[in-house]
This record gives sequence, structure tokens and C-alpha cells, in this order.
Amino acid sequence: MTSTTPPRQQPTKTGSFIDTGLNNFQIWALQNPEKTFSKTLLPIINFIEGLVANTPTYLDYKRLVLGPNFCCAGQVVMGEFTAIETALTSPQARTWRLGTTILAKNHLPNQDIGERNVFLLALSDVEAGGSNDHEAFRRCLQDYITNDSAIARQQDATARELLDQLAADYIDMPHGLGGAFFSDDGRGWKEFLIRYLHYVLFGLNPNDKDKMDLLTDLHYTRLGTLRYFAVVSNFLEKLNIQGHKKIPELIERTATIYENSPALANFDEQSDQYNGMTRRELAKLTTSIMSIAALQGPLHLGQTAMGDRPLPAYEGRNTSNIQPTDYWDGLDLDDRESVRLYLLECSRLWAPVSASHKIATDGFTVTITGREQTFPAGTKILIPMSLGLLDESFWGPTTYEFDANRENLCPYHMGFHSVGDRSAGRICPGKDIAMNMLMDVIITVGKARRSI
Repeated sequence: MTSTTPPRQQPTKTGSFIDTGLNNFQIWALQNPEKTFSKTLLPIINFIEGLVANTPTYLDYKRLVLGPNFCCAGQVVMGEFTAIETALTSPQARTWRLGTTILAKNHLPNQDIGERNVFLLALSDVEAGGSNDHEAFRRCLQDYITNDSAIARQQDATARELLDQLAADYIDMPHGLGGAFFSDDGRGWKEFLIRYLHYVLFGLNPNDKDKMDLLTDLHYTRLGTLRYFAVVSNFLEKLNIQGHKKIPELIERTATIYENSPALANFDEQSDQYNGMTRRELAKLTTSIMSIAALQGPLHLGQTAMGDRPLPAYEGRNTSNIQPTDYWDGLDLDDRESVRLYLLECSRLWAPVSASHKIATDGFTVTITGREQTFPAGTKILIPMSLGLLDESFWGPTTYEFDANRENLCPYHMGFHSVGDRSAGRICPGKDIAMNMLMDVIITVGKARRSI
């Protein structure tokens, strides 16, 4: 058994009967997972509260009424900064979840045909009871996709042309709150992300309209990301919302595009260091990663930084009145470090990825609403990066204010499933590429904005 120290923070707002009742039931159900009520009701709570908890204000509100440790979406939430820091820098056991959301296992790469799991987010680390597949498959992804060649392409003339076109679109299109620059699939921000990231990561021709249209159709127009979420995907497929029934076919066609891309032209199918990962396996893995992460995180952060939507209205705070674009307009756009800090502060106040998860490998005890609660091995634990980024015991009295020059912003930022650059091997493999791209965007579009 391991034990945590009592939490320093206490509830500051009285919760409703639903808040306390839901928390108390989940404590009992997670402590008694074999009971009939647990097996019957916990999956329903997993699904419903898991969806609600994806809204940026939900976990923050729960902390106000229940304290830093509580139960949510069938998981124990350990929400103090130090607990989150430890979780992000320690080996993790995993299952089929994406933060608070249950994943559709049979829709993830290769699970639909019963082959081995290559989905990195559901692979445990060796030190947490897994094989070395996570390390081997991640190395393969990094060596072929997020490698030095991709970083070099970010600096070339093609990447510059795409940035210039984005700036031209910004000038030509409505780019205020909810403007077409952000929402249109065929121009502006989304089109740029499709063309730029597929050029940089895969070496694909960004002017190949047929390929770019297909990739846009899957990843954005048909909301292909939802294919990987349990229950939601089945619901959409039954109703054929957004043409969801066509998504499995589009996933296969997209994987074929990736499989035949310049980035995988010299792929070694027999490499022991990659545990024999095949070209098709890597293509299927990257199809899911592009949908779930690479085309969503930057989309979200760009929308925040360029003024597409207000910051979240955290309970009792004035964050929704903050206009990040006011700070963007005052940035020294020739100082890349200032631009980096601006982006990090935007993503601190609204994390593109709010949470991750791990599975307890041992029983543990944690203080919840003033009482010690013990949970068995196998309990799902939420890693709420968004709570770490908004922890007043660490960030101080200006936590809910915008300050891109705040102390320790870089070394303790948790926005990339890490603490700064510290992790246990699960830091976002595309962090540097994403940040370099976003800095270039804020600089290029920012200069165009000032010319209007």
C-alpha cells in the first residue's frame, strides 16, 4: 500500500447533493468493483460524466466543491500539483481511455482485425507491468515521422509558402470570434493544418488536392476523431451523422496514403529495435494519432491564441473576460521566446489536452473530502494536467490571470503530458514540431494582422 499526504487545499464552495452523491458513490464503487451496483452503474457514469468532464470548467469546479482529490468518470482524481507532477514523470500502466473518455478498443489501430495493439496511448510502460512495445513503437514513430527531416521541412520554402497563404487567408476571411477563418474546412486555419502537417510529417505534396481533400474529409469534415470514442462512435454510425458510416473506409485510405508517403519510403520491416513494427502498423498508428492529437491540439491552441473563442468561464473567476489577442497585439513578434511564452500561457489557462490516465499497480490511500480512502490495485486514476496548470498552491494568486512572463512557466508547464521537458518517456512526440509551427503561425499571422 502507498499513501499520499493530506491535501493542502480544501473545498471552497458548497457542492450540490448531486456533486457529493456522485463522488461518494464512485468512491464506494471503485473500492468494490465486483459488486453488482458497481458493474451496473459505473459504466454509465464513466460514459456520461466522462463526456461532461471534457469541458474545460468541469474538473476545476469539482475541485472547488470537493477539494483536490475526488472521483470522476469512474476514476480517482488526484489533483494537487505535486501528485500530478509525480504521475507525469513516473512509468504508467494504461488501458483503453483518453483522459476521462472511454475509447472504442475495436476501432483503434489493428484491433479491428484482431492483431496486436500498436496504439501508444493504451500501452503500458515496462516498469508498470507492460512489455517494451510502447518504447519500441514510439521510437519507430519518432525515427520515421517526428524526425530531423520533418524539422528541416519546417524551415524550407514550401513551409514558408503555406504560412504566407495562411496570413493571406487571415486578411481575406472573417477572423473574429467564430469566424470562417477558423471554421471553414477548405480555407484558413484547418486547411493550413492539413496541408502543413502532412507536408512536414510525411513529406506529402500539399498541392495534391485529391489527397488533401480526402485527409480533410476524414480528420475534420466527418469528425473522424469521434470514431475512436466508445458509444459516441456507435451512436453516430447508427444515425450516419456526418456520414460516419464512411469513416472506416476513409481511415484505410488515409493509412494507405501514409504508408506510401516519402517519410516511410525506406521503412525497415524487420527491425528488432521497433519490435518488428510493419509499415502498415505504423501507418494505422499515425492515422489515429493524427486524428486524436496532431490535428486537434494545435487546432485548439491556435483558436485560443488567435481569438476564435474566449477563455473558459471558471467558477468565480474573470477568465472569460480575458482577451488573449490583446496580448498577442503587444508581443514583440521578432522575439520567438516571447511568442513561445504567450502560447504556453494560452494553453495553461485552457489546456488543449486536459487529462491523461494511469492504472494503479498497487493499492493506495488518498484523502478525499477530509477522509482517507483506500483503493485496490487496478483502479483507474485520472492525471488532470489542467488542474496542475491551474493549481493556486503552485502558480500563486495570479493563477487565473494572463501572465506570459510568470515564473516557472516553461519548466513546469504540463501541456504536453510532461512537466516542462521532464517525463517518463511519454511526453508528446510532436511537441517541438507543434510549438515551432505555432510560433511561426503567431508571428506570420500576427504581422499580417497588424497590417490590416
